[in-house]
Amino acid sequence: MQQAFDTIAKGYDASFTHSKIGTAQREIVWSYLERALQNYKELNILELNCGTGEDALWFAQKGHKVLATDLSEKMLEISKEKLNEAGLSSSVRTMRVDINKIENAGINEKFDLVFSNFGGMNCISLKEMEKLPSEIQKFLKPSSRLIMIIMPEFCLWETVYYIFKLNFQKAFRRISKKGSVAKLNGSELKTFYFSPGRIRKLFSKNFTIVAVKPIGFFIPPSYLESFFANKSKFFNSLKKLETLIYKFPVFSSLSDHFLIDFRLNNHH
Repeated sequence: MQQAFDTIAKGYDASFTHSKIGTAQREIVWSYLERALQNYKELNILELNCGTGEDALWFAQKGHKVLATDLSEKMLEISKEKLNEAGLSSSVRTMRVDINKIENAGINEKFDLVFSNFGGMNCISLKEMEKLPSEIQKFLKPSSRLIMIIMPEFCLWETVYYIFKLNFQKAFRRISKKGSVAKLNGSELKTFYFSPGRIRKLFSKNFTIVAVKPIGFFIPPSYLESFFANKSKFFNSLKKLETLIYKFPVFSSLSDHFLIDFRLNNHH
């Protein structure tokens, strides 16, 4: 897994973070966080699978402290560069952590929020995911939050797109319980998909659900970037439609991603 992310680290911001689609999806996440966290001054945040540090940077700009973790050394290097350039390296610490072995990470502090954006949690098998709620709980203060953005088992855009291309294997690749293998610059990465209902069920013993939101029902997956490159008007219409259906959790299981927000149960 580390090798796969190391190989794409350099081009990740260009291909996703700063792409039209990546930016549009991230803005929806940030506007949710803005509202959800508006009453908190300075939070201590643990970010899992932070990638190139775009969210850690955003949190730091809002006055929060972040421990940004990722398995990929190359991703963490880019994060550090970004934070240095922005003069925010004092607000964000970085640490190499394998999400599949989080219990051995040596994180010995408590946080107000555990956050993971854009499919970081899709690198975890179902077996590992079943253990995760009690592991994450150990890092959280009472009544604190866990917010994750995850890829569901079905994405309407993806299925329709690949059916049109007569690629039925890719059209339904997310449904496989064994996960699907994504090729990243020649390295292979195993990806697992989880429905909002499955995640809710797995975390329900330790956490209470606050909200579930669709991210990318009308806004397409990022591999369609080149298709939308010169269709700004069409894309802006899709962004407007996205804001209309954002209030309806039912679309979460059909979107490219979904946001799920939990509060830690106090009796743990």
